Formats: sequence, C-alpha cells, structure tokens
Amino acid sequence: MTLRLKSLLAISLLSSPTVFANSFEGHRVGLGFTATEVEDVWSGEDYSANGMTFEYGYDINRIVGVNVSYNKGSGDVSFIDIDTSTFKIDTDIGYTFQLTDFTIKPYGAIGFSKYKEEFSIVDNKLGSWSDSTIFVGVGTRAVFNNHFYTDLRVDFMNLEDEGEDVFVDQFSFTVGYKF
Repeated sequence: MTLRLKSLLAISLLSSPTVFANSFEGHRVGLGFTATEVEDVWSGEDYSANGMTFEYGYDINRIVGVNVSYNKGSGDVSFIDIDTSTFKIDTDIGYTFQLTDFTIKPYGAIGFSKYKEEFSIVDNKLGSWSDSTIFVGVGTRAVFNNHFYTDLRVDFMNLEDEGEDVFVDQFSFTVGYKF
C-alpha cells in the first residue's frame, strides 16, 4: 500500500462518525425523582420524603465523572410536615462499557453533601436543622444514542442533629440529556 493510500485510509477512518459516536466525555443535565429515608436515632422516628432532583454532570473520560445535584422533597411524621433539601457535589468512578446501541457505567461515588430539614404544622414553621457531611453512593448510568441518559443511584449519609446520629439514604432516578 502506498503512503498516500494509507494516509487517505487513516483520514477516512478518523473522520468516520462511528469514531466520534463513542465519545465518553461530555456535559449532562437531568431531572428526576428522589426518595429520602431518614432514621433519627434520637427520636426513634423513621420517616421518608419524596420529591424531585436536578443534576448537572460532566464525564471526564470513560472512568471518572463529576456531579452537582439538588434534591427537594417533602413528607410527614404523624401530623408534622417535613421538607427536605440536599445539595451534593461528588465524583463517580467506574468503567463505562460500550454495548451495541448504548453505554452502561456502574459506579461508586464519593462527595460532599449539605442536608436540611424544615418542620411545620399546617404551614406554621416549628423549626429546622441542617448538617454537612462526606457521603458515599453507588449507581448505574446508561446513555442511549449518545445523548439520552438514565441514572439510578443510592447515596448514604451519616449526619448529626444535636449530637445524635441521623442516617439518611437517598435514592434517585434521573433522566436527562448528554451533550
């Protein structure tokens, strides 16, 4: 094969859409559902709050990604209404597998979270508390047609309220677009 033919072949392969279709890096924006389970050791109460999550992420390569998310939910214990909010920034580490028409990435996550609860009875505010902590999580993200994605994830936080342990598990399911 001549050098010129080899060069033309290399250029055509590199400019092929299939080469660029397997890009693992890029920005992501998603919206989804979140369910928060709280185990308050001090009060002995277990309760949950359901709501929405908004996330932004950037996949650096097929292994590492960074994420910023905000979750807002509401629930109740007896006759007390509880509103929760969580701001998280984290990194996910896993391996992205390329399949026929989609990619899938099982991952572990570690990051920083700011969690807050507000208590009220019939819109009369009773009080609130918040705490910040390092958290861990696990999840799986799938990207379809190189743009649409779903992310299924569970995060675990160990918080304190007036010196007592509060364990928070947060499940989220997000659907979004990858640029």
